Amino acid sequence: MAPTLTAPFYKEVGLALASVMVALAGRVLLDPALGSNHPYVFLYGALAVTALFARWQIGVVAGVLGFAASHYLFAAYREPPSARATQDLVGALSFCVSAALIITSGALFRRAHREVQHSSGLLEESNVRTDTVLEELREAEERTRSVVDHVIDGIITIDERGTITTFNRAAERIFGYTVREVIGQNVKMLMPNPYRAGHDGYIESYLRTGKAKIIGIGREVVGRRKDGVNFPMELAIGEFRLRDQRYFTGIVRDITERKQAEEEVRRAEERMRSVVDHVLDGIITIDEKGEIQSFNQAAERVFGYRAAEVLGRNVKLLMPEPYHGEHDGYLANYLRTAQRKIIGIGREVVGRRRDGTTFPMELAVSEFRIGEQRFFTGIVRDITERKRLEDQLRQRLQDLAEADRQKNDFLAMLGHELRNPLAPMSNALYLMRRAKSDTSMVEEAQAMIERQLQQLVRLVDDLLDLSRIVQGKIDLRRERIRLADALRRAVETSQPTIDANGHVLDLVLADREIHVMGDVIRLAQAISNLLNNAAKYSTRPGRIELRLSREGSHAAIAVTDEGEGIPPDLLPRVFDLFVQGEHTLARSQGGLGIGLTLVRRVIEMHNGSVSARSLGKGQGSEFVMRLPVLPDLPRPSAPPAAAAERSSGPRRVLIVDDNVDAANSIAKILGLFGHTVRCAYDGQSALQLAAEFAPEAIVLDIGLPGMDGYEVARRLRAMDRFRNATLIALTGYGQQDDRERSQQAGFDQHLTKPVDADLLHRVLLDPSRVSP
Repeated sequence: MAPTLTAPFYKEVGLALASVMVALAGRVLLDPALGSNHPYVFLYGALAVTALFARWQIGVVAGVLGFAASHYLFAAYREPPSARATQDLVGALSFCVSAALIITSGALFRRAHREVQHSSGLLEESNVRTDTVLEELREAEERTRSVVDHVIDGIITIDERGTITTFNRAAERIFGYTVREVIGQNVKMLMPNPYRAGHDGYIESYLRTGKAKIIGIGREVVGRRKDGVNFPMELAIGEFRLRDQRYFTGIVRDITERKQAEEEVRRAEERMRSVVDHVLDGIITIDEKGEIQSFNQAAERVFGYRAAEVLGRNVKLLMPEPYHGEHDGYLANYLRTAQRKIIGIGREVVGRRRDGTTFPMELAVSEFRIGEQRFFTGIVRDITERKRLEDQLRQRLQDLAEADRQKNDFLAMLGHELRNPLAPMSNALYLMRRAKSDTSMVEEAQAMIERQLQQLVRLVDDLLDLSRIVQGKIDLRRERIRLADALRRAVETSQPTIDANGHVLDLVLADREIHVMGDVIRLAQAISNLLNNAAKYSTRPGRIELRLSREGSHAAIAVTDEGEGIPPDLLPRVFDLFVQGEHTLARSQGGLGIGLTLVRRVIEMHNGSVSARSLGKGQGSEFVMRLPVLPDLPRPSAPPAAAAERSSGPRRVLIVDDNVDAANSIAKILGLFGHTVRCAYDGQSALQLAAEFAPEAIVLDIGLPGMDGYEVARRLRAMDRFRNATLIALTGYGQQDDRERSQQAGFDQHLTKPVDADLLHRVLLDPSRVSP
């Protein structure tokens, strides 16, 4: 039957509401200390009061309302449900069980109380009812004990002296003690030394002041197990009274695994942070507003900012103005569409450093979420060096393509220049065979062959000289020389070419002698190359000037012509290898495009410089060589007497060459000079013939089949009869190391093919003569 709304009913409702409100108010006061832990701690007292002084229906309503209010105010809004799901569930179940026990106990108590009052006159009935109530209380106690014994957290009750009065099974599992071992013992046995003083201080303060308070809810402390091992635990302590006796209940939770997990997370974060901080690429994280949330050490190196200077600032700080709009547009599009995507992987953009300079960088941006919060991670790489290398590679490829083109042009010119003299030589030989009785035609043909042969020799010499100079394998015969002598030698060499093209040469020398330290032959060769170029690159007869002057500490040798001039685009490259002016099929001036390169290398080897100047096509050109001048020396009182050339009569000569025509032709030429000549065509035959013929001089080719010329020379020098014989190397190998090997093998002289017959004759007469 439903209760009537009488005055006692309203009082019971008011008492229940007041109890719940007081419990909530107490929990609010301790909220800063408790946080989201133990949200229902005061409701137990409110339910106990309601159960004792109000009917059980009011207690149930009060319990439900109190639970809902406490859960909403102190648990639900604190953290996402997923973070405390297990803890909240256990707390709610524990509260429900405890509330049910309290309400049941109160209801039973009220019922027993009513029964006692109503059955005061009926003792037997009262005793029966009392037994029933007691039995129910024992059952309720058993249920309460069962709940207490099966909860996960340890529950320990102590009195005001610190003596343990209750110790549930969870506490046994946590501390390793049994109930019998701890009941009646001081609770300090469950804590290490540092915490015992705090416990004594609390008890002492409580006994002195008599103030009831909670010393800590959800605080982390250290417990001590039976085996002496300390462990971290979470502790909540509350105070209550029974019959004026004060007690304290402690709820403990072993958080060893949680602390281990937290430590693992911390270590993982440190490892991740270490990796992020030591990668070569900058890693930057921003939120959906564009504000920088993380900035690793590589990003600090790339942008020049410290992390503290950029955290919380907009990422547009790191980009130049043209990219601000693109960044804002992406974020606006994302917030409007909420589409998850990667905006760019490996795209090239431009970054802005702290000093305001911009640089190329490679950027990859991706999106991720933490809960409902959206973030963007950008990985940046400074590609300044890579772009520089790409530009260098691109330029190198262009240079290689240009070099390849020049090489092809050079090969075409080489073929052209080699074929040019071969054609008249072939024609001359044909004329000599057909016109044997016509002396004048034979002489004209011989002169033609000599001229063309000189042209071929000049081309080959240019190539060999260039190779030796480029490889640094040429030795200058440096001596104090008069530059005027080098100019006169050059004029003698180039005069036929100048005359053949109808030009007039003006030689202008300085008023006084100018001396330099150098190789007169190489300097004459360089000057002759400039004169030949001036003669060739003039379309009509004109004037060429060769001028020697002094400019301070340097001598200036200028070659000026009135020829075609040098185009502006060619002028900076005119001394490069294989570079020539424009050629046409109708007119080719000859040459391999290496003359000016030889000039520059020779002059630089003399510590000088060479430059070119031209006003343009058809305006002529001027080349100026500058050499350091030596100081003047006092003139000797009398010139030294010239040493008389040593001469001797005809000699016995052995010619050794695997080219039969070359050997026989040299033999016939030397025979015209009166020498007695024999020929051998390989190394072994040469040694046998030398033993029979006993030559005074041996002209020996190097590149012989089987036994080379070096070995033949060494074997001849090993024989006593040839120890003082004249050995002359006549070969196509003319590099510096070839000459050094000849000297080591015992040769007196090293001549290159084709050899001038008069020079060979002079060397045979005087082996000490130096070959040009």
